[in-house]
Amino acid sequence: MEKSDVLYESEPVKCSNCGKDLFQDLSLSMVQIATNDEELITKVVPCCKGECDRRLKRLLRDNEHDGWKDLEDFTNPYLFLKHIMSVLNCMHEGKGFENKEAFEAYKDLIIKCYPYISKSMTEKEKESARMSEIFPF
Repeated sequence: MEKSDVLYESEPVKCSNCGKDLFQDLSLSMVQIATNDEELITKVVPCCKGECDRRLKRLLRDNEHDGWKDLEDFTNPYLFLKHIMSVLNCMHEGKGFENKEAFEAYKDLIIKCYPYISKSMTEKEKESARMSEIFPF
C-alpha cells in the first residue's frame, strides 16, 4: 500500500498482542474499539484478526462492550473522515472517551493511518507546514 510523504517519520500500526506490522496485510487487521455502559470509548486496540483478537477480547472488563472496525477502513479517505466525524460528534455530546489512554490510542491510530489516505505534499505545502510550526494554530 502506498503512503504519502506528509509525515516524514510515520510508524507502523502494530498488533497489540503479537507486535506484527498490521499494514503488511490489511485484510487480516482490525481495531478493537471497546465502549462502556455509558457509550464512552474505553479502549482502542489494533490487532490481528483471529487468535490475537480473541486473546485481547478476554481482557475486556465486565462493563465493556466489544466493537471493532477493519483497519482498512482507516485507509479509505471517506471512511477515515466519517469515523473521525463520528467520534467528534460523540465527544460533543459528552460521549467521547472514558480515559486519556483510550484517547491517546485513538489519536495515535489516526496519525499512523493518515499517510495512507493523504496525498504527498507539494514544495509550497511543505514550506507552509514548516512556517506553521512558528504559530500555535
